[in-house]
Amino acid sequence: MTDFSPINRLFQIEEGSCGYTEKDLAYWIEVYGGIPKVLREYYLEFGKHEALNSSHDFLIKPEQFQEYDDSDYLIFYSENQGVSVWGIKKEEVREDNPPVYENYGDAEWHLTSDSISEFLISMAHFQGLMCMAYCSEGYMDISQEQAKQIEKSFFTKHADSGLYSGTRFFGNYDDTVVMLMNNAERFGLMYSSNSKGHYDEVDRIIKAIL
Repeated sequence: MTDFSPINRLFQIEEGSCGYTEKDLAYWIEVYGGIPKVLREYYLEFGKHEALNSSHDFLIKPEQFQEYDDSDYLIFYSENQGVSVWGIKKEEVREDNPPVYENYGDAEWHLTSDSISEFLISMAHFQGLMCMAYCSEGYMDISQEQAKQIEKSFFTKHADSGLYSGTRFFGNYDDTVVMLMNNAERFGLMYSSNSKGHYDEVDRIIKAIL
């Protein structure tokens, strides 16, 4: 089984409480000849969890599978306004944990993550950032030096990926997320928490750096 414990800790999900069934995934199996093991496990365990899968971008639901048919890629995630989608190469759907690619509506697909598990854990932290009770207002533009200081001030969440040009996640508590997003030679910063006390602690640390 795939280790989805970072997602469970972040969203406090009870095992078996919000998944789809094998039958729900039958369309993909028929059209593509299978689905990767890790993606299958994710749908069966977390597929119906709304906050996890649709706080900003969204996991493709079984009733939407036909809308995202592609001859070369199995598309399973979409940017919130449909600007881009993420998928797996058709010839790799029988692999356990293949790479994930992103497409912006043209012929080119770009590597986002080296594996589905990396993508899903990273996206979970991005979604968590967007739905927690206490959140910084929008993205803050910060320098490389400020980003380095933030890295030293918090533990890594081990959820980094190429999502949105490269994202890294930090935080000293399970219910808290600090994100650094690559922005050319600078970084976008955002942070949130479900705990007022934890949020205030993060806010004090970051404001002292900035």
